[in-house]
Amino acid sequence: MPRSKNRFIAYLILLINTAIWGLSSPIIKYAFQFTSPLQFLFFRYLIAAAVFLPIFLLYRSRHQVKIHHLQTVILAFIGTPLCLIPLFYGLNQTTALEASILEASSPIFTIIMAVIFLKDKLQPKELKGLLIAIAGTAMIALEPIITGHNHVQLSVEGNLLIIISNIAWTIFLLLSKKYKTDPVYLSFYSFVISIPIFFLLICSQNNSFSLDLRALPSILYMAIFGSIIAFWTYLEGQKRIEASEAAVFTYLKPLFAIPLSILWLHESFSPVAIIATALIAVGVYTSESR
Repeated sequence: MPRSKNRFIAYLILLINTAIWGLSSPIIKYAFQFTSPLQFLFFRYLIAAAVFLPIFLLYRSRHQVKIHHLQTVILAFIGTPLCLIPLFYGLNQTTALEASILEASSPIFTIIMAVIFLKDKLQPKELKGLLIAIAGTAMIALEPIITGHNHVQLSVEGNLLIIISNIAWTIFLLLSKKYKTDPVYLSFYSFVISIPIFFLLICSQNNSFSLDLRALPSILYMAIFGSIIAFWTYLEGQKRIEASEAAVFTYLKPLFAIPLSILWLHESFSPVAIIATALIAVGVYTSESR
């Protein structure tokens, strides 16, 4: 396939991914009125695994792919339970608007980890952009303290949990890129190993498995679109272009999340959030622009 066409396809599928995951924060946040984070995750992956199973079996029968199973399982664990548990608990404690902005800061951690583990050298322009983006991330994470609204819907703890999730996601992306893991196998393994993990966590906390049906539309959206379609499109897009280019799409997520958060959940976009969003966008763009 010509390089230009391959790049266009990568951009297209990454834009689809950005729209799906961009809308996910307010959709998930709405469901937390009727369900817990662990219950949401359990039913999400139970449905995703059931829907994806025939697709996986068909793919396996038609493609002879060499898979390192233990490596794929470890990657699946990092990219799904380890990443999503702090993300969902964080989202439960903060606003969907704040969460979407913090998620958009994840390219910062890709740059930092590339410097630490891959020994990449930062140019002065990249360092300047990184510092600007870090300032924006710190501002949004600490907004409850800055504004004096440190309550359950705008929590420093929730914001920090989302940053921890960003770090786990960055580790997953760098490793999946390094080992060139097949997206279909990695997607299916992620779904399958998540089910017993979330099941056991619910049991350990003596939570109910009884699902309020008002949460079901959100769970179905995340199971089919957020898990199967978005997870595959991100891995497939990453495989076609450089990780730094793919990361650019991450900070487009708030363009989808912010309007829905304001119009549907009636969340407010504070002056601090506006300034922090601008700093993150400018910083990441400055670091990654050539």
